[in-house]
Amino acid sequence: MKTYRLFLMIPLLWSCIGFAQDDLPTFTSREEIPEKYKWDLTPIYKDWKHWEQDVENIKSIYTQMASMEGTLGTNPQNLIDFVNLEEQAGKIGIKLFCYAYLFRSMDSRNPEANNRYQEINGVMSELSTKVSWVSPEMLSIPEEQMLKWVDENKELEPFRFGLTRMYRTQKYVLDTDTERILSYFSLPLSTAGNIYTELSTSDIKRQEVTLSDGRTLSMTPGNYSQVVTFSKNREDRKAAYEAFFQPYMDYENTYAAILNAVYQGDWASVKARGYNSYLQASLYYNDIPEEVYLNLIETAKTNTQPLRRYIDIRRKALGYDEYHPWDGSVSITEFEKVYSWDEASSLIIEAVEPLGKAYQDELKKCFAGGRIDVYETPGKEGGAYSMGVYGVHPYILMNYNGTMNHMFTLAHELGHNLHSIHSSQSQPHNSHRYSTFVAEVASIFNEHLLLDYMLKQSKDPNERIALLNQAIGNIVGTFYRQSLFADFELQVRTRAEEGQPINAPALNGIMAELNKTYNGDAVAHNEFASRTWAYVMHFFQLKYYVYQYATSYAASAHLFDQIVHGSKRERKAATEKYIELLRSGGSDFPINQLKKAGVDMTNPEVIKSVSRRLDQLVEQLEKELKAINKL
Repeated sequence: MKTYRLFLMIPLLWSCIGFAQDDLPTFTSREEIPEKYKWDLTPIYKDWKHWEQDVENIKSIYTQMASMEGTLGTNPQNLIDFVNLEEQAGKIGIKLFCYAYLFRSMDSRNPEANNRYQEINGVMSELSTKVSWVSPEMLSIPEEQMLKWVDENKELEPFRFGLTRMYRTQKYVLDTDTERILSYFSLPLSTAGNIYTELSTSDIKRQEVTLSDGRTLSMTPGNYSQVVTFSKNREDRKAAYEAFFQPYMDYENTYAAILNAVYQGDWASVKARGYNSYLQASLYYNDIPEEVYLNLIETAKTNTQPLRRYIDIRRKALGYDEYHPWDGSVSITEFEKVYSWDEASSLIIEAVEPLGKAYQDELKKCFAGGRIDVYETPGKEGGAYSMGVYGVHPYILMNYNGTMNHMFTLAHELGHNLHSIHSSQSQPHNSHRYSTFVAEVASIFNEHLLLDYMLKQSKDPNERIALLNQAIGNIVGTFYRQSLFADFELQVRTRAEEGQPINAPALNGIMAELNKTYNGDAVAHNEFASRTWAYVMHFFQLKYYVYQYATSYAASAHLFDQIVHGSKRERKAATEKYIELLRSGGSDFPINQLKKAGVDMTNPEVIKSVSRRLDQLVEQLEKELKAINKL
């Protein structure tokens, strides 16, 4: 499961603890980094030769699958044989894709990695055409007959949910010939998203900034984060901010054209199937009511008073007349601490103790070496993500810089890892992949645990202020910021569906208006802030994804309260339900999975409770600041 910790890279409204840059190791190339801090991909494949062998294997399996056209409904044994082949192909396919993607992430300039990544995308597109007949043929089997076969054949039981779920989408599956034609467009429709990656990673020209201390730095994501987080010189932070976002402004028309291509292609695909909107198509398969999405964005933007109050408190604590985006990450306390990799690892392991020893033991394996790529190097993909490889183990990409934010990012991605591990251990391949709607619950839950643990350990008022800032920053970045992004995506996709132009002026206008809606006059106007849409990879590659950060924050907060508070018996029961949620993978609709775990996401109060929680934290922060005469 690939996931990204996007909001850490957008310096608008949160704060974190600082540290001395010299206290962490720095590397100019991957060769300098000790092996324990780098990925070991050999558990997937020993080398590209073995990868190539599996490319041929999966082609052979798909040929066998294709030969079964017209036979699936004749008897249950044919169906059993087919789903077993499909399961085998799925296991190989995820290894092929992940190996190529992970290799490319280590250095996007590597021509072999780029070629292999393009190759596997092409192969999978070609193979999908071979089996484009499957959905129509499956749906030609009456649902009653399918249920009877599943009930009578234990070999089909692991596939029950997937086999019966497809009847929900029956009216949106076309005839075999039309499905085959549509399959030809899968690769070209993904091209625009790949162009975005190349423009933003391989070809982007990072600007250099000469700081007040005489250093000249290229504004890579890592260097940029360092400056805006730790520099006390406001002009340095402003220069870094403007230099970082300048390339996105310089190529805003190109980025707008790419986004237009992505959204027009998406709309054409779902319109061909008869959906009313891309939102409906995105939510329908997982049976998520559209009201959940719409309620989220409406609730978030009508409950922004605690957010604006927080910004105003930061402005006063920093002593500024105006508050700007480059003021959003600098610490408002004098507390400074370095979090070495080993210290961060220990803190996270200790923090997850409420989930039990077995959970902690699995977490320790992630730190044993080969599973986390820790430090930033030239050409390496920015940000952070966790990618599960079924039958192997998950991998985490980091660009660790020792900040508190990065430590919480690590806890976040480890939550994804443990989710993937539990799911893969408990589910067959066909149902191990959990939906994106629940994907962020486990990751954000880990952040709650780490924050709670550190707040309980802290006696220093300055440290408590920094931790409260971290807690508030999580809400701002995970709930409010992602709700704003969800609103932006809905508005832009609606333009595509209504035939309105999607260009840079229109996109900038939508983002500027949303910034005003959320921040009011608390943040001064800035022309770069309206261009941040071009930086948000999710808009281009992970469609209707960002809202799930916000819904997941709300869900994980409820689960956290149940597991950490209450009686011993209640905590034990809540923990067992939570672990079962992780184990359930994609074996049920996500709304049902969360209900079983104790959270009803159709209840608007779940969403509203986040703004109430923010109000409480801001109140506590204000008291702490007054206690040390910072306000």
